Amino acid sequence: MASLVLNTPALQVLPHESDHNQDEYKRTLSHVESNDRRFEELGSQLLYRLCKTGSCVYHLGVEDDGTHSLRTFDDLKKSFEVLCDLAEEFGAKVVPKIDDEEEENAEQNEEELLPEVRKQVADVRARGGIIVWLKDEEFEHAPADAPADTNYSSLVCRIDVHLTQIDESKGRERTASAGGEDVFGDRVAASLRILVMGNVDAGKSTLVGALTTNSLDDGRGSCRLKIMKHRHEITTGRTSTVSNHTMGYTGDGAVKVSAHRVRTLTDEELVRGSEKLINFTDLCGHEKYLKTTVYGMSSGMGDHSLIVVNARQPPTHMTHQHLNLASSNNIPSIIVLTKIDGCPAHALKNTVQEMKVLLRRKDVNRVPFMCRTTADIDECLDKLNRLSPIIETSAVTGQGIDLLHYLLYRLPKRRQHEKKINRPFEFLLEQVFNVPGVGAVASGFVNAGKLSVGATIYVGPMDDGSYLKTMVKSAHIARTATGVVKAGQSACLALALNKADKKKIRRGQVILAEPCVGITEFDAEICVLRGDQTTIRRNYQSYAHILMVRQSVTARKITLIDSDGNETVTRMLDDAAETRRKDKEEDDDIEGLILRPGCRARVTFSFGKRPEYVRTGMRMLFRDGRVRGVGLIKAVRVGELKKNPLG
Repeated sequence: MASLVLNTPALQVLPHESDHNQDEYKRTLSHVESNDRRFEELGSQLLYRLCKTGSCVYHLGVEDDGTHSLRTFDDLKKSFEVLCDLAEEFGAKVVPKIDDEEEENAEQNEEELLPEVRKQVADVRARGGIIVWLKDEEFEHAPADAPADTNYSSLVCRIDVHLTQIDESKGRERTASAGGEDVFGDRVAASLRILVMGNVDAGKSTLVGALTTNSLDDGRGSCRLKIMKHRHEITTGRTSTVSNHTMGYTGDGAVKVSAHRVRTLTDEELVRGSEKLINFTDLCGHEKYLKTTVYGMSSGMGDHSLIVVNARQPPTHMTHQHLNLASSNNIPSIIVLTKIDGCPAHALKNTVQEMKVLLRRKDVNRVPFMCRTTADIDECLDKLNRLSPIIETSAVTGQGIDLLHYLLYRLPKRRQHEKKINRPFEFLLEQVFNVPGVGAVASGFVNAGKLSVGATIYVGPMDDGSYLKTMVKSAHIARTATGVVKAGQSACLALALNKADKKKIRRGQVILAEPCVGITEFDAEICVLRGDQTTIRRNYQSYAHILMVRQSVTARKITLIDSDGNETVTRMLDDAAETRRKDKEEDDDIEGLILRPGCRARVTFSFGKRPEYVRTGMRMLFRDGRVRGVGLIKAVRVGELKKNPLG
């Protein structure tokens, strides 16, 4: 008998369940299997209860309103076993807790139990379960269809279970550090960001899948299926969006993976159980998705880049484009040759030779370095600003994968965002979601400072340059609730906005502690990339990428500079200058100024649509189809938006 139907009023044993403490009520879990979707949902619920203090209490056999569920011991014993499996799977353990009064009450209620039942009761108690039997005086009437001599108090009970979070990598209870530091948040902020680029069909997603899951591919794309999200990507095998995948290493350099045969680790489990985190940004390889790749590189805050090359084919113009992008942004490049299983020796030799020639080109300016042993990796780790390691791998046979893991585990972090923690808060907004029951949620990157939940913030700039004043209702990092976000973390902030204001929030805006003015013009020192027949002259229009900002810009003023940054020639290209041209000779003189590949200049750009948040020191990319140049913002100005004089 799983549940008794008693002719008695509801027995109130506990207060109503609350979402804001560490007590969770469950009627029964006996029907849940470890491979069910419900098992994963219960695991997320367990992590939520553990997230604040690292401990919680489960009351089995209790309704949400705090009344007794009237479940039998046999049913609750199965529920207790499911809860123990759940705790083990999600990095928690049962903590035995019982006082003398409960011990005495338990012995009195268990005197009339059968020997085999007593043995089961002792087993539950030994594993940490607290059995609370229903007392005789709590029954007003016996069940109508039950024998009169039945002792119901020996059948009906509830089980209380105390759980605590453990450190999966060391098996210790999670405790706060002596200084009260946020170890979880610091570990997220210290994660290494790797940009994965390469030509289409080079095997980027398969490589990322093999690395993050620590498994081998079957030769038909099984590894990439584990990380792809969109149906059209799965069907075609081509990545068309920017996707992020996190991998963790334990203290001995092993990849942190789930012990469960089906379920993968949640983000929180991965962070808590790893000593070092790697965040892969898988970018598109096809030329028609180049603008998506440029945006992913501009906003990805990459520490290093993996340039993936198919060993069976020579590098293409897209490989050159990706190398040029990484080199122009001073991001160290690591060359990974894939699909070497079954690759003819002459084809592999030719690919390596052409790759070395490509790396030595003036616009890339890297020194190739073949890595075949761990000693080679150790040799080049402190020289990555000039060297580009070349590693041969196969996701099918596993050749070179361990060597790549060895390199990734020892890569140093290049961006030091912890040095910006004392600056004013600056959150770069990348995505906006509308979550039912929560409202507007902003996803992005904390570029500077720190912020607490409940603080007043300003979101903008809007189309008129103004900022919206609001507050942060809650915050999450790695899908885990937190009270503070700080520089270096990717986070989600729930904002207190009404329905009309939600529509004004867009990608590319920022969240600041204090409002500032929207920028319409900025000066940037640019370098036109080599390799394309690019010509830049007056009223040149392109699409600019400045971190998360994407908008069309127009050149208003050009000042040529030399290698030392000194000005040489200036040309005014604004509307007033247009009206002052009275003869063809002056017009031809201005038309004759052209920036070609390799030229350096200081250019004043103006946004074409709306003000944006930019500041000095930010890097920019500009493109008109292909990427044409890179630059560094030197000055910003506020003014009226100027329309294109050419119409």
